[in-house]
Amino acid sequence: MRQTAGLLTDMMTLARLHAALDSVVEARELIATIHETSPTPKPALEHVGALFDEARELLRALLTPPERRQAVGTSRS
Repeated sequence: MRQTAGLLTDMMTLARLHAALDSVVEARELIATIHETSPTPKPALEHVGALFDEARELLRALLTPPERRQAVGTSRS
């Protein structure tokens, strides 16, 4: 019973992480669209976009199986 509860909690956590990743990706696309259609460059939009990129990478790292994880921020081959 306890093992089933743990598995259910893990599945709920994974679902929440996937939903968060989807939201971050959608928000990043919106920021990119606003930035591209803006008549003048907006440094704040670039900064916010970079923050969303970082959040996306952190969520992806959390969703990667532990044996396949790399340290976040390292270069990928």
